[in-house]
Amino acid sequence: CADRVAPSMIASRVLAMMLVANAASETGLHSSRPPSPHSSNLPVITIIAREYAFDAPDTIRYGPTTIHLVSRGREQHFAQLDRIEGGHSFADFKRTLGTPGKTPWVTKVGGVGTLEPGGSASTTLDLAPGLYAVICDMEDATGTPHMVEGMVRALSVSRTRNTAVMPVADVRLTLTEYAFTLPAHLHAGPPAVAVRNAGTHAHMALLWRLHRGMTASDVARWMNAPANNVPPTPVTLLGGTPDLDPGQAAQIVVRLDSGHYLLICLVDDVHDHKSHYAHGMLQEVMVE
Repeated sequence: CADRVAPSMIASRVLAMMLVANAASETGLHSSRPPSPHSSNLPVITIIAREYAFDAPDTIRYGPTTIHLVSRGREQHFAQLDRIEGGHSFADFKRTLGTPGKTPWVTKVGGVGTLEPGGSASTTLDLAPGLYAVICDMEDATGTPHMVEGMVRALSVSRTRNTAVMPVADVRLTLTEYAFTLPAHLHAGPPAVAVRNAGTHAHMALLWRLHRGMTASDVARWMNAPANNVPPTPVTLLGGTPDLDPGQAAQIVVRLDSGHYLLICLVDDVHDHKSHYAHGMLQEVMVE
């Protein structure tokens, strides 16, 4: 199922961010509670991430659902939801972990992007009935993906529908090769950002807050710096959504303070295997 494997330089940069002491003051998030979606009847399921497991429900109803991820580990984690199709089992899915290329009977439907230790974030997904896997393929200090160490869990979405409807989004974000399309300026507060992959390859929209004075160019230099000369961390991780296959959609709900943010895609390109951000898929966003 691994159509995206983080290059070691990216893993080392993200792992180094655990050591940033000022993360809590920079996040722009006001609490560990899920931001209020624009629909009062949305069910919220909480997933706890730690080394190296998820605590989460076994079964939920289908329909619009807010996934609230809370990181209680010492490392960064995220929660990717993969829908298992074609009558395949969770055991079948686990046998694909770490294999190259895309598994044709797995659809990546998003989730909650990478968080700092102690952080939290939410994403709303319109989940169809079926069997899903919740995974984290961040790498530890030895380069081992978290999912190989046990950070993979089955989630059954029943054929009983919940009563929710998808909230009306405040902002629309479109993903293509290799660009983010959205307004250049957002208003501070809890915007609901509807994300849709209109491209032909998988993409993600990770949300990072730029530290004061930092730009997208600083992030690119940080990502590409040699291991023996890594500059200070220029960002704080705020979630967003991990991989969305073509045609898939998610809605990011996050409370944002005024400041500069960055959207970035770390999916490996199917042609040259460079991360999409190296093709220009990173964009600064101003929140006022």
